[in-house]
Amino acid sequence: MSVIDNIRFTFLYIDLYSMGRTWVYPESVIPYNIFRYIVKGKAKFCIDGEEILVEENQIVYIPSGCRMSCYALTDTFEFFSIRFTTSVFYDGEDVLEEYYGISRVTQNQHEDQYFREIYKWVKSDYPAKNCFVRGYLDLLIGSLAIREKNPNKSKEKVVALESDLDKIKRRARKVNQQIDSRVQIVADYVLLHPKEKYTPEIMANMAELSKQRFSSLFKANMGKTPMKYVKETRLTAAARALLVSNDNINDIAYEVGYEDTNYFIREFKAAFGFTPSKYRKVARE
Repeated sequence: MSVIDNIRFTFLYIDLYSMGRTWVYPESVIPYNIFRYIVKGKAKFCIDGEEILVEENQIVYIPSGCRMSCYALTDTFEFFSIRFTTSVFYDGEDVLEEYYGISRVTQNQHEDQYFREIYKWVKSDYPAKNCFVRGYLDLLIGSLAIREKNPNKSKEKVVALESDLDKIKRRARKVNQQIDSRVQIVADYVLLHPKEKYTPEIMANMAELSKQRFSSLFKANMGKTPMKYVKETRLTAAARALLVSNDNINDIAYEVGYEDTNYFIREFKAAFGFTPSKYRKVARE
């Protein structure tokens, strides 16, 4: 069995976003892999310094560890976004590009069905929904990988990968260690509890570090300050709640940690280009 056969893909999250022309995603280090299927509109992505124009009916692959920013070029920019991780981390290499031949941008050839199926199953209440989600993610990756123009090239890479024992050992030691565990614990807690009150001091205490050391370590690992991470986590949770529930804006604001609804609306509009109510309306049209 090849080393590459042991790689597993872990689904994290999917959502459907609808943004306005003013939408800008500031440069950040991406801690997971992303596939984005462009449903409507155009945008410019900058991935590790490379500017890429994307448009309707294209699939964009954004690798873990890259630095990315993007902004809309049309009045409406709508896309599915899937986040996932791989079960192994190959130091300095992009697994999906190097070994599966997946391009940065690919023209959709019916792969949009996998995005839609994953989105549908995630929202279902069936006990076996995760089986379907994992299956469709594998089908999506397989469908994109089968377009590799020179499969022998990938085979050669796999052989080279398996032949160097020292490299394999180093890679093995890096599995699940891309982010400092102290930072990861705090980041995961914030994701699960966005409603709680946070300050750099509170978060540093959670990590059992000084405020200065924690803030420095967090930014080095996550590409942003602790409080910016809290803000983005809350707004992302709010955006998802707007799409998957009919809860009113005040309740959603409170549930993600905002006591002042007007302040929440201003923050949300600055991040997504729409007020929460407009965001929900456009996304459901």
